[in-house]
Amino acid sequence: MNVSVCLPIALNKSFDYFLPPQFEAKIKIGLRVRVPFGKAEQTGFITELNTNPVLPKNIKLKAISEILDEEILFGPELFPLAKFIETQYANTLGETLQVLLPPFINKKLTQTYKPAPHLDLPLFYNKGPLTSSQKEAIAAAEANQTVLFEGPALCGKTEAALTFAYKILGEGGQVLILVPDIITSAELIQTVQDRFGQAHVHMWHSRVLLSKRKAAVADILSGRPCIVIGTRSACLLPFKNLRLGIISMEEDEAFKQEDNKPYYHSREVMIFRTKQINAKLILMSAAPSLETLHMVEEGKIKTVFFKEQTAGFSAEPQIIITPKNGPDSKFISPELKEEIGKNLMAGGQTLLLMNRLGYSGLYACLNCGAYAKCKKCGAILSRVKENGKDYLICRKCGSKESLNQICPRCKNEIFRSLGGGTQAVTEELGNMFPSARIYRLDSQTLKNKSSEGNFIGDALREKQADIVVGTNMALNIGLNGSKINLAAIMDADSQLNSPGFRAAEHFAQMLFNLKGRLKKAKNPKLVIQISKTDLFDFDILRNNDYLTFAKNEAEFRKEFNFPPYAQAVKIQMGAKTKKSLETYGNTVINAITTAYGAYMQVEGPVPCGRQEKDFFRQYLLIKSADGSMLKSFLQTLSKNKPPKQLEIKIVADPYGFM
Repeated sequence: MNVSVCLPIALNKSFDYFLPPQFEAKIKIGLRVRVPFGKAEQTGFITELNTNPVLPKNIKLKAISEILDEEILFGPELFPLAKFIETQYANTLGETLQVLLPPFINKKLTQTYKPAPHLDLPLFYNKGPLTSSQKEAIAAAEANQTVLFEGPALCGKTEAALTFAYKILGEGGQVLILVPDIITSAELIQTVQDRFGQAHVHMWHSRVLLSKRKAAVADILSGRPCIVIGTRSACLLPFKNLRLGIISMEEDEAFKQEDNKPYYHSREVMIFRTKQINAKLILMSAAPSLETLHMVEEGKIKTVFFKEQTAGFSAEPQIIITPKNGPDSKFISPELKEEIGKNLMAGGQTLLLMNRLGYSGLYACLNCGAYAKCKKCGAILSRVKENGKDYLICRKCGSKESLNQICPRCKNEIFRSLGGGTQAVTEELGNMFPSARIYRLDSQTLKNKSSEGNFIGDALREKQADIVVGTNMALNIGLNGSKINLAAIMDADSQLNSPGFRAAEHFAQMLFNLKGRLKKAKNPKLVIQISKTDLFDFDILRNNDYLTFAKNEAEFRKEFNFPPYAQAVKIQMGAKTKKSLETYGNTVINAITTAYGAYMQVEGPVPCGRQEKDFFRQYLLIKSADGSMLKSFLQTLSKNKPPKQLEIKIVADPYGFM
């Protein structure tokens, strides 16, 4: 007998192997096996059994070395789920299967780590009466497969979801709660552990010890009722008895994996997976993604809007719109400086958000601070110096312009490059307020366990910090359990005009989430620094009217053929020479326009924001309303390998454009 084996390599094909007679009684599709491949051995998955093979006489197949599993550990949904992730996100089947069943998951694991004792739930879960919205939401979750719990912070969404989770656990089911990241979700995690007991709650993220991961998987494989709280990769765990999925802040872009293969979006994986196994799914958000709202519009998802405010609400934050800078500072306006000073005097805490990582090359008017903008698409231009040339480039559409600009607002002709970011702001604040205790929170201050960023939450809660300057990741970290009552968006322009068609959506979601979290504070204020107030309708923020923004943004997306009304794929290319890059890019563009021109649009090539010395990167954005034609093109592209000197990265449904 011969078998086909799928290996964890970047090729969309299986390999045939001879099955020794001693393995024939044990073999099943879906089992993992060890096989010789090249000069080493690989772990692969059985995808097909061939009981009557016909081979040329001169062909002799290599034999399988070992069968690793006695039974299929993942269950019957393994291949449908793997095929979905493969086709939807342009992965290979082997890479996907390897992630669905990591090497440490095996039969020995379930024997070594015994499942925890029977789940002993408290007699009563909810400690107070449910609001009418919470009752409506629980009834909707009971009656529908997928439900969106929508509403601002402190309206009871989490309490309703956990009350329903209690019911599922009591019926013997398993529950998965997905969070954007562990640090920002500390409050939710603590609530779940307090309510259900730590013995029945497992964590799943990159910092969890291997021993605890194994214990969690042993429980998951046993089918025992338990709760798993995890980041995006937890959606791939081999649950035996998953009955409920909950996604907190479903709109967060952290749920999209596009750094390492296989690429996927946790929300879409959970929607597919829960439908396959007839489980329930609850999406929670104060500012839902346009993709989710589109599914609501199509009748695929039921929505419940939470109207009442629950315990913890203090006051609606005051919204203050100011210019971006002033005579004493290129980062801080006089209004914001005054508010920070007053807050320090009153013993309050301040959070300043500046999403400057990767946006250090902006070109601004020296007189009024307005940014130079692309004449083709209106996006903010970045200054680039390379090969002795100095020019401006649009990171959205790829257009190039000279440094000679006229300010659209004040008609000034003198511009300057703006550098700096969180570090520069921190230093400037130190000069303005020398006695203030100032912390910085960004990816650089979270590199390891001893880094400054990991202690900011405790410093805020213990009143050892006065001001936190951070990128957008600080939004939730800084507000969990702290006394922050003043928050500021330092540069709204750069966020609204950042690369990518979702820039306005992400900006709006950040504002609504930030405003909602400030409602816990006493006399809260939200300051937004922006060069032109007509770039965004701030009345929708004052009126808590996110759906009006979403409706307007959806109309724009539909008109210009962007998701969720079309499918998008980013083809990122890298090479040591610009000529190789341009040649291959033109080849791809010509292939699309010749064979698929009636079905697809191509934008670019656009230089990537982050470049390395002596290595160039650019991307094409391909849009199509015909998903089948787009998949056909991607299959054709994957079969025709690019030249060896090129690096190619294909990302379906892209979120990152730097």
